[in-house]
Amino acid sequence: MTAKRTTTIPRKPIDARGGVGGVLRPNASIAADFAKPVRLMLECMAKDIKRQLLAVFEETGIGQAMDAADGAVRSRTILNKLQEKWAPRFNDMAKDIVGRMIARTVKNSAVTLGMSLKEISKDFEVDTSFLDDRLKEVISASTQEAANLIKLIPQQYLADVQGEVMRSITSGRGQKDLVPFLNKHYEGRIKWARHVAMDQTRKTYSAVTATRLQKLGCESFIWIHTGGGAHPRKDHIAMSGKEFRYDDPPVIAVMGGVEVRGLPGQAIFCRCVQKPVFNWV
Repeated sequence: MTAKRTTTIPRKPIDARGGVGGVLRPNASIAADFAKPVRLMLECMAKDIKRQLLAVFEETGIGQAMDAADGAVRSRTILNKLQEKWAPRFNDMAKDIVGRMIARTVKNSAVTLGMSLKEISKDFEVDTSFLDDRLKEVISASTQEAANLIKLIPQQYLADVQGEVMRSITSGRGQKDLVPFLNKHYEGRIKWARHVAMDQTRKTYSAVTATRLQKLGCESFIWIHTGGGAHPRKDHIAMSGKEFRYDDPPVIAVMGGVEVRGLPGQAIFCRCVQKPVFNWV
């Protein structure tokens, strides 16, 4: 049986029907701290890749009608060695920074949830820092997802670079094509890493907080669109201020023709937040 969803009646902080808590919002500094070491590691890797590849291009004379075949072989060898060098470093970093992000987000969830419930009643005294089996599963899944994204960075980065190296060799333009690509690619991946850090922090916060709320008997939430993105989703704007059930969340995206349901902050790069709703009747 599909759970009933309420959507249109504005709710006061507290009335005869129940209480609405304050806005639940993740701490932006956690995402910023999560992104910083990724940016620094990316910078070091990008410089290493650029230095070694340009040395090969100089030595083999690619782009100067010299031995392109030799340059291609040596470039592939260099890229393979770079993968072996940087993959373990990103793996080790992922374990450390993801663990810290998760721990801080779980703590931040407890603090902000307590503050949110105080807006319903100053006498609303509950333990918001608990960790039960269900919450541990959510934390484990969030940890794995975030860590996997960090671990994939060198593989994806070098795959893109290898494709451009081969194209620059084939065209005979060598460094004239490769250098602009490397610069632009680095800037793009830095931006991507920053977005991923924010995205994973929001997703973790949303999942952890929702799990705690349901354990406390909260069945519904109010969707709040923050309007912080450059390209806001129209459907998320339409949902703002409306009430939904945790066991019957709204459609937040369509992927491959399939509707995806979820909570605020769980769609890719979604900045929406929520307010908890406790219904007395």
